[in-house]
Amino acid sequence: MAEAPADATSESRGTLTVSDRVVQKVARAAASHVPGVAVATSGLLGRDLPHASARTHGTRAQVEVDVALAWPAPAAATARRVRDAVEDAVARYAGVRTDRVDVRVVAVTDPAPAAGERVR
Repeated sequence: MAEAPADATSESRGTLTVSDRVVQKVARAAASHVPGVAVATSGLLGRDLPHASARTHGTRAQVEVDVALAWPAPAAATARRVRDAVEDAVARYAGVRTDRVDVRVVAVTDPAPAAGERVR
């Protein structure tokens, strides 16, 4: 394996571009692992939750994450944990720093069994 010459700077070796889609996938995965966040399909929004969108500009990003809460998870504390998890994961796995992470709680899941299900 050849090494770069000692006088090579990072600018002379090239650039790395991370797409919005990569940041979105990392953010979604991070949010889905936060305790209190439910992985669900929102009939109202017609999409799977958590859902993330991102806008990247070089090595910076702005991220929006929509989540469903598993009842009775506290909304503010869970949103704060989602924000922290997304910031950490995007920096660690995508190499992009987040300027902001907006978290919206768009649904709450009902832990009660669906009609017709038997509890044993």
